[in-house]
Amino acid sequence: MNNRNQKTEDRRQKSEDRSQKTEACGERSESIRSQIFCSLSSVLCPLFSVLCLLIFPSVSQSVMKGLPEGKPRVEIGDAAPIEHPSLHKARETGKAIILMFGNPDHCIYCEKVWGNIRELMPKYKKDVVAVLISHRASKFQEAADEDRILGERYGVIGEPWLFMIDKEGIVRQIFPGLTGINQIEEGIKNLIKPQ
Repeated sequence: MNNRNQKTEDRRQKSEDRSQKTEACGERSESIRSQIFCSLSSVLCPLFSVLCLLIFPSVSQSVMKGLPEGKPRVEIGDAAPIEHPSLHKARETGKAIILMFGNPDHCIYCEKVWGNIRELMPKYKKDVVAVLISHRASKFQEAADEDRILGERYGVIGEPWLFMIDKEGIVRQIFPGLTGINQIEEGIKNLIKPQ
């Protein structure tokens, strides 16, 4: 009987050994599959991006990122178009206007620039009015028609864009892209100083 028990025990041990080896092989093959997938992903993702840019050449990389691009239609020294309810209201105050095209809800640069403007407004509120126009659609909502039309009128592509407009309605400075608080404050000072 002892011999029989020993053989049964040996079979059970061999069976357990085979199970452990099978599990180890499964884990190794899963790890290998994961490594292959990661390697393929790191190669295919950039290739897909390049392919998209080649297929859709009219969509530049800066527009895809949301950065300002090109030159606006409205230039320094031009009369600022004010065909928008918010700009009409701002113009009626008789103050200079900081006009920002951007959407702080989904653009980190816009959020930073708009935050800089809001931080400066208490100091300059007697001389300047800030107006935010979200001329592009965001993830959650379409741009209002008047916002989109004003963006087209100014000729802005991407975001953010800042237009410094004096009391007479003349564009005095334009800041495309990420604009620091010091640049904005210097722009405000230039905007409100007597001519």
